Amino acid sequence: MSNARASALGVLPGISAQEAAQVVAGEFSNALFLPILPERGPGADPVGRTAGMLSAISSDFSTSVIPSGWQISRMPGIDMQRAHDFLRQDQDAIEEHAQGFSGQFTCTVVGPLSWCAKVEGASGESLIRDLGAVSEVSLVLAEAVREHLRAVQRIFPDAQITVVLEEPLAAAACEGTIPTASGLNSYVNIDRARILEFWEPLITLARNSHSGFGIAMSFDNELFVEPLLKAGANTYFDVAASSCLGELIDQKCTTYWSIKPELTTRENALDIAHRITSLGFSLSETAGSLIVVPRQSAVSRDWGAARSAIAMVREVVDLLNDEDRLLGD
Repeated sequence: MSNARASALGVLPGISAQEAAQVVAGEFSNALFLPILPERGPGADPVGRTAGMLSAISSDFSTSVIPSGWQISRMPGIDMQRAHDFLRQDQDAIEEHAQGFSGQFTCTVVGPLSWCAKVEGASGESLIRDLGAVSEVSLVLAEAVREHLRAVQRIFPDAQITVVLEEPLAAAACEGTIPTASGLNSYVNIDRARILEFWEPLITLARNSHSGFGIAMSFDNELFVEPLLKAGANTYFDVAASSCLGELIDQKCTTYWSIKPELTTRENALDIAHRITSLGFSLSETAGSLIVVPRQSAVSRDWGAARSAIAMVREVVDLLNDEDRLLGD
């Protein structure tokens, strides 16, 4: 019978790819991911890493750092070279520390909506104002992720790979609350059906690659859970209060559960167990689809806080995998 697993969602503190890979391989031996270390500077952050992947496919999406963030440059420069170098360092480090890995490996990139909201065009406005540009980014991103999957498959041929799009601004795009450059107005809201169209090339890529697929949207994902189910996504995040939780469990989708720092280890484990068993499911029979993660803010500040959060996640998972101890103490 499969057990619940501990993992995290990408961003870690520090500047050492070797240290981050060693922690990930040692602490999350059944659910690995490629660490992202923004403290190294531009190109090591999520938007910059994704920009580097895009520019490797099309120079039209090369970007450079400006005072307000990232801007399309149309020509690969030093910032894109750094992004490529950081990605290679991280791949080499995780390969060294997790040789022979055969569990779940998560490939995370910034999704087309959030990337376009964070990157400026020549006018100084975000690319998200131009839905044609968003559509083109989604197509190029699918090709970039295809190449990334090939690299991961060469490193870990026996791993089960899941593609995750980080889309923290998807709900804001749908509601029309992303501010313009001046901050005086907002970009027009994007219809939910159109947003799903932007994700479709990546959903199709994952399906054709026999990979899992999910969209990480922080705490605003309820708008999209049901349509993503229909589209074939099988990985979901922060679903504790979702009205579709029963259906997700019934379809054996992978569900990520963030621990709540205000609760104790046992309270976190009992909260997860109660939400599952109250829907009529057995914890022992569903544990294999559960991945418990720390809050992003808890693992991105410094290694002291990160190690404490990781230890708590592992303890919660240990309790979930020992129902007698969880319910008997």
